Amino acid sequence: MIIKSRKYALLAGALLCVAGIVTAQAQSSIVTFSVDMSTNIALGTFNPPPPLGTGTDVVNVRGTYNGWAGTQTPLVEVGSSTVYTNTVNDTSDANGAVMFYIFNINGSTYEITADFKNRAARLPATSGASLVLSTPFFGDSGAKVTNNVTFRVDVSQQINLGIFTNGTSSVEVRGNFNGWAAGSVLTNNPNILVTNQFGLVTSNVWVGTFPVAASPWSAQDFLYVIQPGTIYESPAVINQDGGGNRFWASNPSSDLTFPLVNFSDAPYAPIGQLTFSVDMSIVALTDTNYNSASVVVWGGFNGWGGGVAMTNNPSALNTNIYTSPLISVGEGSAVNYQFRYLTLSTGDTVYDHLNGANGGGGNRYYQMPIVALTNLPPVMFNDASLSDYLLVPTPVLFSVDMNGAVGTDAHAFNPALDTVYINGAFANWYAWAIGINPTPAPAGYQMVEQGLTTIYTNTIIMPAGTPVSVAYKYGMDANSLYSGPADDEGGFAQNHYRVVRNTAFNPYVMPTDTFGYQYNEPFFSSLNTAGGHLTVGTQSGGNVPVSWLGRPGARLQTTTDLTSGVWQTIVATDGTNWTAGYSSTNGFVSVTNWPASGNTFFRLIKQ
Repeated sequence: MIIKSRKYALLAGALLCVAGIVTAQAQSSIVTFSVDMSTNIALGTFNPPPPLGTGTDVVNVRGTYNGWAGTQTPLVEVGSSTVYTNTVNDTSDANGAVMFYIFNINGSTYEITADFKNRAARLPATSGASLVLSTPFFGDSGAKVTNNVTFRVDVSQQINLGIFTNGTSSVEVRGNFNGWAAGSVLTNNPNILVTNQFGLVTSNVWVGTFPVAASPWSAQDFLYVIQPGTIYESPAVINQDGGGNRFWASNPSSDLTFPLVNFSDAPYAPIGQLTFSVDMSIVALTDTNYNSASVVVWGGFNGWGGGVAMTNNPSALNTNIYTSPLISVGEGSAVNYQFRYLTLSTGDTVYDHLNGANGGGGNRYYQMPIVALTNLPPVMFNDASLSDYLLVPTPVLFSVDMNGAVGTDAHAFNPALDTVYINGAFANWYAWAIGINPTPAPAGYQMVEQGLTTIYTNTIIMPAGTPVSVAYKYGMDANSLYSGPADDEGGFAQNHYRVVRNTAFNPYVMPTDTFGYQYNEPFFSSLNTAGGHLTVGTQSGGNVPVSWLGRPGARLQTTTDLTSGVWQTIVATDGTNWTAGYSSTNGFVSVTNWPASGNTFFRLIKQ
């Protein structure tokens, strides 16, 4: 989006704002969602308005098409049927990419699909094209229909890599249709010949047909597995659901034969070698439980069959860089991989994710060039930087309004009898007060009523190493029986997400939350450049007002010429020391008045 602001413009990440130009959306898919609610109506778990019911229940959809925003897309009843539908214009997902979505009732009761993940669908490759999705039952709860499904996979590259040995190895398929159990074994069909990109003809295709009993159009996922060794494939991202598996929606009316694919989507190619490197500096600084001798890399290069140990150089300038030995992959092939380490106390695994410190997820991906040897440069574990964490203990004031609060267990808050607690990542998500012998909350996390108001507050000392993007949740202790909270503010993983935008305050004051309304503040990062809310106002008194949602590591930059000018960093605008601004529902808003002298462009960067 490009806008005009007199002679002054702003640039946030890749978002350029200059005078008088407007750009169009680069991608678009017209997607029609629909879901059958008949099972829920029959069970009484969905009570819509007349004529189908007597209530006010609404079914919604949300997903990557709107960035999983808090706004729900309500679905509308089709005639007098039990099917509900709506159409959206998806401008968030790339054309040809995979879109994820899920249905819910009244914005809070989310369906659980047959594969226990969000639903997935491949979008049209052409911008502006339409996609009408199939109509599953809510929660994939329809009566099961059985059809035969034929799976086909080519293991030529795995033979080339030495992962598969003809006469010894075999292939099976595992998925939610068979409980991810062993036993669905494919057989080699020597009559299927494949000519690869180098002209070599092979007969390494394995085929198997199995009955699949499933709710109509339910979410199904699967992977091919090489035995012995239980080596799972790692499909290309474009073929993955939210769990890294292949996916399909079960057709209730006919048998299905899948297209022939390569194991891990890796075509036959000559063998190349590469090394992976990861910088563990941030982990060493922020995780006192870090076992530096346990750094490994997992990946599709060995079918995710085990971690490859990585070592550091004790004589190097940075002793926190760990490097793998040479690993064999196909030249030109796509490699999915992930770094991991273990904790000292319990041996738990800590996983690296792409842009993980900024809210990202999933495995890393590398396209091996057509070369014999490549050494990948080191990346930070979780793509973190020092500015993604609080480096010293930091006081943060939390507050919540309990007026009219009702828990997910239908308990209505009684200020005369009940107590309120806060829980979160900064408290290591201590145990909620549930079960026969509930555990009391650790000291220091009870919220304190302010006078005769409905506002409860507490100042928490956030320990060093806490992410600046804070996940937390409130809970009630009904009748103050357990000295700890029930997990009753929202459903699983439905947390508040707010940002410690400035560490110069003592304490930093978070906006007041409303119990039961799980707020998600905008967060400026490499994944969300718009999260800085950078704005430029109208010139007044020789200055132009500029405002933004800051954070540690975010700094304002200016230039007078986008073509040949040099960007000047205003160091003081970093979220560790800038105190000019005001409070808002999104936390502290940083402001400045910039001298008006000719054309000036602004952008927000993270260092």
